[in-house]
Amino acid sequence: MPEAGAELVRTARLRVLPGGAAAPTPGTVRVFLMGADALARAGVRSLLADHDGLTVVGDDEPGPRALAALGTHRPDVLVVHGPREPREVAALLDAVGPELPVLTVGGCEPDARSARGLHGHLPATTTARQLAAAVSLAAAGYAVSRGRRRDADTAHPARRSGGTRVSDVPPDTLTDREGQVLDLVSRGLSNTEIAQSLTLSEHTVKTHVQNLLHKLRVRNRVHVAIYAFEAGLR
Repeated sequence: MPEAGAELVRTARLRVLPGGAAAPTPGTVRVFLMGADALARAGVRSLLADHDGLTVVGDDEPGPRALAALGTHRPDVLVVHGPREPREVAALLDAVGPELPVLTVGGCEPDARSARGLHGHLPATTTARQLAAAVSLAAAGYAVSRGRRRDADTAHPARRSGGTRVSDVPPDTLTDREGQVLDLVSRGLSNTEIAQSLTLSEHTVKTHVQNLLHKLRVRNRVHVAIYAFEAGLR
């Protein structure tokens, strides 16, 4: 972002998170897309369109208008496509503050300074399911990183900054079917995709998901995904 643009971003800070905006719909992660390429934004929107529990509330190119829109739409996660340079990311993070999780997709790799406060950087080759999972994790307070599998296999289950788990229900209390549904939900699959994978009707899948939420005592699909990470199942 040019220096003049970066300055506009900084001066617009007070409009990013104003009071009095409508509260997000319970159980749904609200996403706002930002990027210079309108066609690319449309592509990201389409990637997220079919995922239950996620809704794109708006999109725009970087600048004061987009920052004002954040204040209007009150998203849970900001997805930024194709940032050109690290200082653009740093200026944006400075503008929105730590309250709004930010994910970048494609574009430049963030450096140490620009990554401070960033909830994750995903490559341009990210799939729809990977993006949906990253958005869900960011909304729940996790920072998404791309590490080697052997590191992930030996690591402790993921925790949010607060250190509390979303559910204390032991995984071994789940039935085989509930375990299958939990795995597919945590991978970012929609009810339609789960139904196709398990050869079930969408109504049956919806019932299984609702039963799983009740059994785990969690509010939504995002928390099911977080539970899978915290329990070491993903």
